[in-house]
Amino acid sequence: IPSDPTPDNAAIIQTMAPPHNNEALPPADRILRVSKSSILDGRDCATLNAADEHRKETVVASSKSESKVQVSDARRREPTAFLSDQEIAQSRIFRAAQSMACAYSSMMYQFSVEGHERLPKDRAALIVTLHTYHSGDIGICLLNAQKVTGRVIRGLLHRLLMRMAGFIRFLGVVPGYRDTAEELLSQGFWVGVVPGGAEEVMMHASENGKHAYETAWNSKEGQARCGFARVALKMGPGFEVFPCFCENGEEMKINPLADLWTFLRLDFAWGALARMMPFFIRWWMLQIAIVVAFTVSSFGIPLPVKVTQHIGEAVVVQKDDTAETLAERIRGSLQSLIDAKQKRRHRSYFAALCDRWCPGTAASEKKDQ
Repeated sequence: IPSDPTPDNAAIIQTMAPPHNNEALPPADRILRVSKSSILDGRDCATLNAADEHRKETVVASSKSESKVQVSDARRREPTAFLSDQEIAQSRIFRAAQSMACAYSSMMYQFSVEGHERLPKDRAALIVTLHTYHSGDIGICLLNAQKVTGRVIRGLLHRLLMRMAGFIRFLGVVPGYRDTAEELLSQGFWVGVVPGGAEEVMMHASENGKHAYETAWNSKEGQARCGFARVALKMGPGFEVFPCFCENGEEMKINPLADLWTFLRLDFAWGALARMMPFFIRWWMLQIAIVVAFTVSSFGIPLPVKVTQHIGEAVVVQKDDTAETLAERIRGSLQSLIDAKQKRRHRSYFAALCDRWCPGTAASEKKDQ
């Protein structure tokens, strides 16, 4: 277009009005209309065409970029997880579950949270915790977290268990895919992860809870679990990871059947048999053990113990961190938090009950251990 058009040689460019149904036309399809009285020379037409082509290329590039975001694997698999905290928390399912969980945990366990002020209110955070045998603390912690902080934690759960109880997606729980965790964190959400998985559950259940409050972050092949650390590294230096655990969490339920199974060392026999099998059969035996353990633990008898969720100091990602070194720093921070607050590593129903009903006795029992 001429930079200083004269009244006799002016281009009047109008954008076609949108249709009567108020649907705006796509930017790339807008029509430039030039009045019949306008006289454009070759230079003006070339400039106009070049500007129009540039605009079309920009719109097409922008549309492709937006479509990539919309069709990402994580969002396609779990669209509910990417709803805002307010949208999830205001759903009827979430509010009903939260009301029941908070009332139950308050009455049965005098549940409380310490250290929640350390969590950032306006940015992403990765919360790493210990896996109890019965897993009964997971839902209570997730639902109480929203009540205390106003944020909904996206808890990463075993994919097989998600297939069994898919409705818990409405509580913010998602299958444990690494790309899902990365995208959630990049969008500013809080993500909770239990790195120990099934192996940690089995260790806490074995020998009648002798190692109930010890971290066990090794896979069935004996390799250190570092997937959660790789996710944290993707967020860059300065990203914060928070260790978390429930004091007396292992004693929230007592399960005579499971205790008898481990007392007879049938868990060791099953594990020894599985290790003798080819990989495919061994994998299926592990899945069976997970499903059976999860099902049996769900029928535990609740004990009225005092449960306190502790959130420790943040572990900050450093420039020179590797997945292995970061995972070990987080594991060490969590174990230190457990040792400082729990003061024992074995399961003790007596000590947990005394924590609520006669704290002096519980403190003495812990010191003696």
